[in-house]
Amino acid sequence: MHRQIQTVAVLGASGTVGSLSGGILAQNGLNVYYLSRTKEGSQKGLSRAVKQARSEAIASRITCGDYNTLFEKACSEADWILECVAEDMAVKKAMYEKVDAIRRKDAIVSSVTSSLPLEELPQGRSDSFRANFLSTHFYNPPGKMLACEVTGQSQTDPALVDFMIEYLGQKLRRVVIPVKPAAAFAGNRLAFLLFARITELVRQFGVEMMDYLIGPYTGRLLPPLATIDLVGLDIHKAILLSLQTYTQDAMHNKLVIPAYIDTMIAAGRLGNKTRANGGFFKKLDSGQFLYYDPASEDYIPGYGPRIQFVEKAKNQIRIGLYRQAFDGILQASGTEARIVHEILATYIAYAYSLIGQVTDEKYGIEGIDKVMSSGFHWACPSLLVNMIGGAEKAVELVQSADLAVPQTLRTDTAWKKYYFNAGKYFIAG
Repeated sequence: MHRQIQTVAVLGASGTVGSLSGGILAQNGLNVYYLSRTKEGSQKGLSRAVKQARSEAIASRITCGDYNTLFEKACSEADWILECVAEDMAVKKAMYEKVDAIRRKDAIVSSVTSSLPLEELPQGRSDSFRANFLSTHFYNPPGKMLACEVTGQSQTDPALVDFMIEYLGQKLRRVVIPVKPAAAFAGNRLAFLLFARITELVRQFGVEMMDYLIGPYTGRLLPPLATIDLVGLDIHKAILLSLQTYTQDAMHNKLVIPAYIDTMIAAGRLGNKTRANGGFFKKLDSGQFLYYDPASEDYIPGYGPRIQFVEKAKNQIRIGLYRQAFDGILQASGTEARIVHEILATYIAYAYSLIGQVTDEKYGIEGIDKVMSSGFHWACPSLLVNMIGGAEKAVELVQSADLAVPQTLRTDTAWKKYYFNAGKYFIAG
């Protein structure tokens, strides 16, 4: 079948992912319908897309409306229907029932979900719906994070998956990662296990200290708790619940949701989307940041932690001595150093253990590398192995954290491909 995409309907365009992903489509010359519960919500989504593009020109390619007045026209005309509605199985399935009654039989339907089981989403739909249904998991914000995980379910036409991989890569300039239809795919499966452990450690060491210890100098654009605030604590919990339900592996016991997370969500402290209420961080009008304290269920001022090995590593990173910085991190001792060692070891061990589970074994660590660097702007696992000093040193680190060593790490050679210090992932701030 010859496929062509000219018109796209974005369902859930009032949300961040829907509006910004739709904006990428419009920036690349597609005609896009923005649909949400209200036209005003779709127009707010358009404003986000314009801000992302830094140009009002894309507005000429976007038509805003609501589900009551524009749904039938948009879904009957669309070559591709991109579903970005709430991460709720019932909500999505109800939307698919309406779409199935209107869409052309050859129209592509994709979801941006990674947390819900892809196999269950199209159940009860027509044969043509299931054959043309897949996941296109854009990372947020898509204007900066280029990763897009792609997979089908058991009824998806394999030729459609191949087409979308090529289309997303060549036309939309995404970094495409073919994944298996496993819960949370590759990127979120790895990242949210780390987030879970870090939120657990917050109870003892506090928000400010944990984001200081696992800060940008360890190979990430944003510290972990700041990243959860960006994603939203409600989404964080939803992804972890999905992982608890639909995965089972050696690190399953680390998928912990501390009780204080429920307390924060109940109080409307979801992160950046609820700026007035805050999240892990709360910014005052003065510009001062406060930090959530689980014990008091309130915000407290910062104290500016300074740990010797962290400050030394930052100073070395500032002058480009990346490997020396990691030598110092690994040689450091004490409670804080053990925390950093544990998180680094968990990241490496879990990443290599997921080869063959979430990505095809033939790709080795490459697929997971691509999603972590292009979806989170983290130093990818093989680069971190390189910075540590190679696979043998990485094995020692993993063993020191009492974690099982994946055979794929022992035999990996991908870490040797870095002939330079990839300093953009290691930030001294």
